[in-house]
Amino acid sequence: MLWVDKKYLRLISSRFRNSKWKNEDLLNHACPYCGDSEKNPHKARGYHFIYKETFIYKCHNCGESKSFASFLKEQDNTLWKQYCVEKFYKKKPQFATAAIVTSPQSNLGHKLLDQVGCIKAAEAPKARDYLRLRKIPSHKWDELYYIENCQALSQMDYKYKERVFGNDPRLVIPFYTRQGRLIGVSGRALNNNKLRYLTLKFDENEPLIYGLRTVDYNKKVYVTEGPIDSLFLPNSIAVAGSDFAKLNTIVPTEQAVVVFDNEPRAPEIVKKMNQIINDGFEVCIWPKWIGQKDINDMVLNGLSPNIIEDTINKNKFSGLKAKMALSDWSKVSG
Repeated sequence: MLWVDKKYLRLISSRFRNSKWKNEDLLNHACPYCGDSEKNPHKARGYHFIYKETFIYKCHNCGESKSFASFLKEQDNTLWKQYCVEKFYKKKPQFATAAIVTSPQSNLGHKLLDQVGCIKAAEAPKARDYLRLRKIPSHKWDELYYIENCQALSQMDYKYKERVFGNDPRLVIPFYTRQGRLIGVSGRALNNNKLRYLTLKFDENEPLIYGLRTVDYNKKVYVTEGPIDSLFLPNSIAVAGSDFAKLNTIVPTEQAVVVFDNEPRAPEIVKKMNQIINDGFEVCIWPKWIGQKDINDMVLNGLSPNIIEDTINKNKFSGLKAKMALSDWSKVSG
């Protein structure tokens, strides 16, 4: 996975004197081992180049030569551990039931977020104002981050380096695997940017599901569409941009209640709900007295999270009953 090498090489490249990418596959900078030259500060004879699907470091002054993995370990041992997780990590069984509250991998993910300028949302006035405005439960704030200039997020993965994300402030929502490895982020605009959500996925082999690191499969699991909505429900995850067709490989069908947005006249939503019912899940069919589109809007309209949870539990169906309730729900007029 050469892209992993490039990602971490770009993360540390600015640390070295005279650092410059000569082309996509060649980085040049002053050697951190010999210093290149005490007389000429413009000398830069250290090079990173590709050999057999990985980067190699070579200094043409002192002769120091090593793999990128060895180079990174010597320059930043903590970042090297995160690199190893991304490059050499192998999947564990899907349905490990115990919730994973903290792990070394998730701590490394926090460090990666810190390096591009993310801070805890609770420590950023703009983020706090937004969270209060949206009435996000304060005990959930610690799971979220803030970045002042979202363009810096492009540094997190090599494949996004040419993307222009703008420079607006965003609430940053991190996505972890079940085992705590950071695999993506979503940035929610805190201004009037028409691009409300900016999503970066670092591992195409992993589904982008919010909340997997802490969910407990021994309990009822609420599955929402958006991460923000999941913050109002206990023991919840959010499918975000992932494929609902793969949900039964993420969470046991007998443990989950899938809570779609309240959009009965959206054909795509109805289609996905039919699919989820066919897969054997329970699904919430919102009662007609609920007029808001999503859970956050319901909270802003005066419904407490407890009432919303109770409403979901009283209006969850499976099998034929779910099909009948969905048919009636999708015929709502107005």
